[in-house]
Amino acid sequence: AAAQPEGRPARRSDAFDPDQEPSAPGAPRQLGSAAPSAPVVTGEAAAPARRPARREQDDTAFAEGDEAGGPLDLSSARGGGAPAAPSPRATASLPPPPASGTDARADYDLAYAYIMQRRYEQAETALRQFLAAHPRDRLAPDATYWLGESYLQRSRPREAAEQFLKVSTDYTRSAKAPDALLKLGMSLSALGARDQACATLAEIERKYPEVAPSVKQGVEREQKRARCPA
Repeated sequence: AAAQPEGRPARRSDAFDPDQEPSAPGAPRQLGSAAPSAPVVTGEAAAPARRPARREQDDTAFAEGDEAGGPLDLSSARGGGAPAAPSPRATASLPPPPASGTDARADYDLAYAYIMQRRYEQAETALRQFLAAHPRDRLAPDATYWLGESYLQRSRPREAAEQFLKVSTDYTRSAKAPDALLKLGMSLSALGARDQACATLAEIERKYPEVAPSVKQGVEREQKRARCPA
């Protein structure tokens, strides 16, 4: 047998020789000779069939909601959850508990005191409580008049006109009836109903020829302001 080179171990007879079997698995190959691996699929391309199905479902849900015509839920725009509790300042401005309903004069005086203090929101609450508890009391015309005034002072002429009209039609013999007609004309003028306002103001002198001078002056002032025909 031939002698092995010095320093090189003898080859085993059962060892794998890549030079003898170049195509065997695990044999080294030249760069570029291996087939490229399939690209890794990630993101939306991994499941192309699922995306259109989800979109179709979303479109259907939107169409059903739009067709139903229901109101939009804006709770998410406000941050969601239950409405915030009123602040201590807002709570402090709330009216007192409802009147007892046993003393009409005391209930009326309480509501009228709010008018004098220019606390018109509290006056509205107290006047409504009075009218609910004492609908046939002799002070009901005055309470209805001041309820209209509480609206007029807060630039709510439509609600004011309703109350003043009620005084001038349901309580024609009341001392507040001429004043209610004057305020009704003012409310109609604020609503842009010029013709109705002028007709209402003209009716005061016809229905109440002995009206107080202060009311006559108010009628003349409002007629000029509304540019009523002479």
